[in-house]
Amino acid sequence: MIKVAIADDQTLIRQMLSMILSQNGEFLVSGEAADGEELLRLCREHTPDVVLLDIKMPSYDGIYALNAIKSEFPETKVILLTTFGDEKNILRAFSGGADGYILKDIRPQMLISAIKSVCDGIFVAHESVAAVLRRHVCASVAGRSAQLDMADEIYDEYGLDITDRKILKYVTAGKSNREIAELLNFSEGTIKNRISRILSITGQKDRTQMAVFALKNELI
Repeated sequence: MIKVAIADDQTLIRQMLSMILSQNGEFLVSGEAADGEELLRLCREHTPDVVLLDIKMPSYDGIYALNAIKSEFPETKVILLTTFGDEKNILRAFSGGADGYILKDIRPQMLISAIKSVCDGIFVAHESVAAVLRRHVCASVAGRSAQLDMADEIYDEYGLDITDRKILKYVTAGKSNREIAELLNFSEGTIKNRISRILSITGQKDRTQMAVFALKNELI
């Protein structure tokens, strides 16, 4: 049986959700809360498997409660069940580790399926929420791709090969010539010569400037 806690500042919503779940023999409503603070007390007392959580609540709001629950009860699944489908709240919930984000116009049977899905480790989202997440992921991938393309252009411009790139990474991480030589299976003299060459062709004076150059141009 799946233990479910319900958190919403509207009594009618809590009672309706409780009634829907109680009519299904697979669920046990372990408690209701009108705000995030009350929800945390409920979680500490009953340790629910799943929390249905609204965003806009007094005391601790849903996002604050989400972060607190995931910190204290990492195994508890949290589904944001709300009327707010804006990008800001969706991304905050996603970053906070929400296991699902669905809107309150969901049909009862779909809600039941969503709860079962998160218990199986499946992230669930309303169609419009999924669209926001897809746009965000695509934008992030495109940005990362552009960053990598720019780094490749700089490497090509200065004639830096794969080994030079690794040396840049290790120098930026504060590794000594000896440590880099061991990591790359080269002699210490070879690494010293390589670093001197990188300094010369990039116009840097020392290892510190070389590290700043790598970070500034996002080469690592």
